[in-house]
Formats: sequence, C-alpha cells, structure tokens
Amino acid sequence: MLACAAPVHAGANAGPAGFDQFVAAEMAARKIPGLSIGYSMNGKTWARGYGYADVENKTPATALSSYRMASVTKPMTAAAVLRLAEQGKLDLDAEIQSYVPYFPRKASAVTVRQLLGHLGGIDAYRNSALEQHFKQHMDTRQSIAVFSQFDLIAAPGARFRYTSYGYNLLGAAIEGASGDSYGEHMRRSVWAPLGMVDTRLDDPLALIPRRVRGYQLQNGQLRHSEFIDISSRFAAGGTRGTVLDMLRFGDAVSQGKLLSPASMAMMFEPMTTTGGDFTGYGMGWATGVTPGRFGIAHDGVQPETSTYLFCFPSRKLTIAVAANLQRVDTRLLVQRLFEQLTGEAWHRRAYVADASLQPASVLVQAVFDEGRAWFERNGRAMDADAGQLAASLAFVNAWSAQPDPASLQAARHPKGGLHLARLGSAMAAALKANGARLEDYSNRGALSFFADYLALPKAQRMAPSLEAAIGALQGDWRSSAGPLRQPDVGSVAGVAALERQMKLRYAGKRAYPDHVAELKLGAMHMLAGGDDAGALAAAQLAGAWYAADAQALALHGAVAMAVGQRDTGLRQLRAALALDPGSGASAEALNRFAYELSGAGQPLRGVKVLQGATMLYPEDVNLYDSLGELSAAQGQGALALDAYRKALELRPDYPNAAVARAYMERKVQ
Repeated sequence: MLACAAPVHAGANAGPAGFDQFVAAEMAARKIPGLSIGYSMNGKTWARGYGYADVENKTPATALSSYRMASVTKPMTAAAVLRLAEQGKLDLDAEIQSYVPYFPRKASAVTVRQLLGHLGGIDAYRNSALEQHFKQHMDTRQSIAVFSQFDLIAAPGARFRYTSYGYNLLGAAIEGASGDSYGEHMRRSVWAPLGMVDTRLDDPLALIPRRVRGYQLQNGQLRHSEFIDISSRFAAGGTRGTVLDMLRFGDAVSQGKLLSPASMAMMFEPMTTTGGDFTGYGMGWATGVTPGRFGIAHDGVQPETSTYLFCFPSRKLTIAVAANLQRVDTRLLVQRLFEQLTGEAWHRRAYVADASLQPASVLVQAVFDEGRAWFERNGRAMDADAGQLAASLAFVNAWSAQPDPASLQAARHPKGGLHLARLGSAMAAALKANGARLEDYSNRGALSFFADYLALPKAQRMAPSLEAAIGALQGDWRSSAGPLRQPDVGSVAGVAALERQMKLRYAGKRAYPDHVAELKLGAMHMLAGGDDAGALAAAQLAGAWYAADAQALALHGAVAMAVGQRDTGLRQLRAALALDPGSGASAEALNRFAYELSGAGQPLRGVKVLQGATMLYPEDVNLYDSLGELSAAQGQGALALDAYRKALELRPDYPNAAVARAYMERKVQ
C-alpha cells in the first residue's frame, strides 16, 4: 500500500486522533502516492507528509515537499493586484489595456475588477488538446497571445466564467503597473514578506529542493504525469511551493496581515452579476464553501498535482493539502481535519421523512445556512430597518405556505432581496445576545437554531403552521441526533452496524440525521477495493432510509449502474431527477462520478456509469465525449468510436472535437 507514513515536520508525531488512519484509507482508496497536509489554528501550526514524494526512489513526502500549487496561485495573484491598488499604482476599475496595452480591445471594455471575479467575459480553454499540453517555456507575452484573439463570451459583468486566462491577464497587469516581472513582484510583494521562502514560479529546468514527482492513473495503474510546462499559466497556476507556505499565505490574508480591511472585504465578498446573482467567488477566492459558516477556499488541479487551501477567518483556522496525483479530490481530508480540530460537523443536516413537513425543513436549513454564515463573516446582523426585516419575515411565512424552489434560491441573492441572510443573521444576533454559542449549532442543527430562537421572549413570530412544523420536527430531531460521531461504513460490517443503529434510534421518527455523505464515501472506498456487494449495500441503505432525498436516490442509482445493475440504476436516477434535476443524477454529477471511479482505479465501472448516463441524457455531448475518452483508454475501441461519433454528430465543434476526430482517424487507418 502506498499510503505509508513519512517523517513529520516540526516535531509532530501524528495528526489528531484517528486522522492518520483516515488519511491512509483515503490514499489507498484513491491510489494517492503522496500528500502533505497541515493546519494553522490560533498560532499553532502542524503539518506532515504521508506516502511518497517519489515512488520509484521511496522518497517520503514531508511538510516541506514542493508541489505544483496550480490554481491556488490565483488568490496570491489577486492579493498582489489589491496591494498595488492600495499603493495607488493600479485602478481596479480601469480597463485592462491600461496596464496590458498589447492585449487587443474587445467589443466591450474589460476591467481589472471584473477579471478578479471571473466576470470579464474572457473564455477558458477552447482547444484543450493544444492549450493544456504545451511543452515549451513561455514568457508573459507568449502566454497572453494564446488567447488574445478570442472574442468575449458575454458582456463583461453578465456571466461568471471561471478562466485561467483572465488571471494571466492580471499577471500581465501586475507587470505593467509595477515595472517588475510577475515572479519578481510576487517574491518582493507577497511571498518574501510572509516568509514563503519555498514558493516560486515552476521551472522544469531549475533545481528545486524537495520537488515531488507527479503522477496520474491510467487503467487504474500509477504512471508518471505527462510532461507539461506550466509557464503558460503563470499567474493563474504556474507556481510551486509547500503546504507550510500555503498556510502562511492563508493566515496572512484571513487575519489581515497582508491587506487592508477594505481590500479583505472585497476579496471575501462574493461578486454579483449585472443580473443580481451572487457568483460564489470574490476576488481570488471561492466563498460560501461550507454551509452555515464563513469560509473561503481555492483548489488547484493540473498535471502532477491536486491542491486545496481553506481559510476560516473567524476561527483563525487555515488548512492546506497537496497531493502528487492529478485530478484527485482532496476536500474530504480537509473536512475531516476541520471536524477533528473544531469538534463541529462540516454539514449536519436533518432528514425529514414526513413529506408534509419537508418544506419547513428546507426553509429552516436555508435561513440557517445563509444567516449564520453572514453573521459569522460580519460579526453582526445585516443592516435592516423594521420594514426590511418585516419583508424578509413575510417572505419566509409566505414561502412556508406555498413552497417554490426557484423563489427560495432567488432569495439567497441580491435580485431576490437577500431575505434568507437578513432574517437568519438577525436570529443569530438575538441568540448570541442571549448567551448562545453559535458554533454549537453546527452539531445541534438548523432545527435547534430555530427552536431556540422562537423560545426567546422577543422573538419575531412566524406563521403558526411554520412554528408548529418546527416544534414537531425538533422533538424527533433532539431524540435521534446524538453527539458528532463519524460512522465507519467502509465495509459490509460497518454498513450493517450503521443500519442497526438507525433502526434503533431513527425508526418512527419524522426527523433524524442524514448520513448520505458518509454512505457515499464508504461506497466509493468499497468500489475502489472491488467490494461491489458492500458498495451496493451502502447505496441501498441510503436509498431506503432517505427515500425523499434526491442525493440518496442518485447515489443508489449511480452505484447500481457501476456494478452492472443498469435497470435498477436508471430507475433510481429517474426518481432522483423527479425530486431535484440538479442532484447527483444530473449529467454533470454522473460524469464526475465516472471520473472519480476511474481515478480510484475502477475505469470500467466509470464506463458503465457513462453508458447509463447517455441513456438518461441522449443529447449531452460531454457525456459521449467522456465515454469515448474512458472507453478508449480501456481498449474498448468500438465503444469509443460510437461515443465519439455521437458527440460529433450532436456538435461538430464541441471543445474536444479535435481529439475525437484524431482518435477516429487513427482507428479507421
């Protein structure tokens, strides 16, 4: 097994209790050769490596191993831009040509501010077969030339489009505003002041201390990553560094050591489209990364690496992880470490078995998630006069009588009045003023948040039917939800043990804890280990106990599809879609699940999932393209040809069309 422990940095012998075992299980299930992970919390820093930085030479990964940081570079670039703005050297609302005059003007002016939030209308990769596989080293002008002739895909401000090219433009703007090269300016302005002595632009020819080797999985087997020179992604994903340096950067940003309070507020505030929708992205950071609390994060995925940096400013907590395997999801490691450090569940949700009470539960969860997160970020309730607060309360009361998913989603955004955050933050403020510890509701749940608020003497009264529903659910929730405890469902025996516990504590209850996330993790581990029966048992348990939850039904359907039970899989997936088209039964989610299986060493199971997915979505080009890619990699030529042919029939110019045509030409010859 590759996941053997490595030497530990800074004198630590192990992670928090049980964490080393969790890491080992995750690494084995996902075939990760090596990773480093650490945290900084209230002035204490811990980090260590697991597995191998170099498998062939048995070089252990450590806290000082040097990984490609990929898109974790973007928040660093954003910080440098904001520092230049603070110094008066750059205007956020100037058009980009003010600092990058060689970039051609487009149909509409694109500003620095818009680029910071991926709102500039700049496209992403158009020819992935070329643009993501450059072998030659590029300077700034060459990197910009790659996309300089692309037309805008939307009017600036109108559409969020995540793009590394926009951040390359920001890197060029740093050069134009500072007079230095991007790398030199980052070293002087950001990295050196924060003690990030191991962070630098990547260079395949340079001698970089403790550089890890990068790997990929092919046909479930570990292979070296393809050689790609990432200089063309310089300001968007061209750096290399350690998890300790990532922690230093995250701490500096979230604790105000690098930027002014005004700049921090801009970084942390999700930007808004011209249509009034939050984008979920501030300036260089994803926002709202965990329900019901304030956090910012950025991930990075490219050849040789997978990274994640999470910051929780109000908790003075930063967590960083880097692995030397590309396209692997490391969020679960961050979530487990967060839970062990804080004692708070990442996301504890109540499942409501009574259909008549489900809308109340959905509403309660939404108000809690938005309201507590807003309060945590700002330390106070949202500014509101009596009329605005009354309007938000009226919205909640009206929605409880006539539930409408679209209007509830809109109420999260400026276009919908921010009703959820306004009412929820006012409730949080009232509870805190009466001695409540708001962090406790991570484990006690949204129902307890509402029940405790309604018990306050001066609470705003809600619709009688809504208060009655909350009271009915809270009683069952209180008796079924015990202390935070992670069930071990990575085996048939573990699934059976959880089922016994559920029968004992949850039977007959209208509200009880949702274990779908844990069951999905267990099912994935068992699929990776070839335990089809165990994976199916976990998925069936989810489908049986959470039959009104689209994610549970989607899990059951996807796992059934993966193990060859296509009819059952399609039936469950269609049931999930009927409940929620955006669930794990969506085309995007099934495509992601197939690649997760492939990354876990089970590509043939991924092919089965994609075959079923194309039956659900016969017009989805991307699913056929993915089916072509995975089946071609497994030597299933006839299936790959059919899939690529169908993708081209549906859309001859789709992004990966060149790869599809090249494969078909080779096979025909």
